[in-house]
Amino acid sequence: MHIENSVCPANRRTELSEGGDGHPHSKLDSINMSERRQEEVMAETLHPTFGDRCIISCGMLHPELTHLVDTGFLNPCRLLFTPPGLHALPEKLEAHLLTRLAQARESCADHEIIVVYGKKCHVSTEEPLKRVDSILAEAGRGIVRVQGEYGYDMLAGLEERQEISGGRQDKILWFTPGWLKSWKAVYQNYFGWDEADANANFPGFYDKIIVLDALDAAEQYMAQHPEEILELFDWTGLEVEFYPIGLDRFKGLLVDALSPAIAGAATRLA
Repeated sequence: MHIENSVCPANRRTELSEGGDGHPHSKLDSINMSERRQEEVMAETLHPTFGDRCIISCGMLHPELTHLVDTGFLNPCRLLFTPPGLHALPEKLEAHLLTRLAQARESCADHEIIVVYGKKCHVSTEEPLKRVDSILAEAGRGIVRVQGEYGYDMLAGLEERQEISGGRQDKILWFTPGWLKSWKAVYQNYFGWDEADANANFPGFYDKIIVLDALDAAEQYMAQHPEEILELFDWTGLEVEFYPIGLDRFKGLLVDALSPAIAGAATRLA
């Protein structure tokens, strides 16, 4: 699944490097262009749109990222998703991630690619030292990963989760709206668990499920799909609680992933 912007960075680079007739600009034109580019960089610093970036994300964060596109915070050249829940299948996670990187490179250079994956989303007993960061480092130079341990950590940090859980964040099974849509795929299909496995892994280890809800999912599920919440409760044996949050942390982390490139561009143009 991917979302594309109609204007991609290759076109912009062409417009900035050549005149209308295909010949190089004069020195004065180059100075003016440099000044204009500085203004563009400053504007992007204040109001980033990600228009020259390709974003690759785990599908678990599809609801939040598409919301940020719909509300105008994000306007990436390309927005690509891997299937949700591939942390359960690390070999497939790597394969899908590399496939999306190849697709992103059709429109963006490596330093223009942002990956929305948690630091600990790839854990393999067969390759214990391999992580998402090592996969990205081997794949290319300059690819930026949004900082966070897991996807849900990008929505609510450790301190906030401790506050939400009353100091028991390790005893909470943290969900997001994406998890509500994909929990069966992860636990029943990828892990291959049945109800006996669920009973052995959830009650006693977790107090409850808390859904980090930045999209008013509670109203949607309670009004339109209460049976899905009851099914999750019956299968896990855990109470399901929705907790409203904002997206300020997630937005900040996305901007942080963009900032090094902006700072570098401003330095080169100064």
